[in-house]
Amino acid sequence: MSDYNLKYFNLRGRGEITRLIFAASGKKYNDERVEFEQWPAQKNQAPLGQLPYLKVGPVELPQSLAIARFVARETGLAGKNSLEQAQADAVVETIMEPVNYYYSNIFRIQDADEKAEAFRAFLKEQGTKGAQNVEKLVGMYGSNGYSVGDSLSWADLAIFDVIFSLLSKHPEFSEKFPALNAVYENVKANPGVAEYVKNRPETPF
Repeated sequence: MSDYNLKYFNLRGRGEITRLIFAASGKKYNDERVEFEQWPAQKNQAPLGQLPYLKVGPVELPQSLAIARFVARETGLAGKNSLEQAQADAVVETIMEPVNYYYSNIFRIQDADEKAEAFRAFLKEQGTKGAQNVEKLVGMYGSNGYSVGDSLSWADLAIFDVIFSLLSKHPEFSEKFPALNAVYENVKANPGVAEYVKNRPETPF
């Protein structure tokens, strides 16, 4: 039995970076997926009444990025030294700016046409600006198709997760941002990630 139990909805969403870190590292964990209809009965059991949270022995750790950063450190994917760790953190925080905007302003729109129009505007403005900022950091910090240093870190996995979702609807994205696409292809070729992506449940996001 694993010492790590990740509890999140049966979605990629905010739990997927941590799943990818586990996959890339080969570290064993329990991937406990909660269906939406099950959640109301379980909500009061979560430390902050929200998902994801990671149980490590008796300790329950909430907040998706705190979880991912902890698992990255546990698996050697946080960065080779304290400076690389800070650079990886900066890359991830920069990625999360447009992601958080999407969840706050686009995700909850119910009308399909309104949502599609809002998403087009998001890609043109916040999405493009965010990608440009991340690509700038990759150029400053990384080499050989990695975003920080010359080896895999959790920042690469965060980039992969976001680009994977974009490419399904906007395949031209990779042409506009070649440095990010190089990171994406590097992660895609990782054996642990490839095996995980091949077998993970099909979910809308």
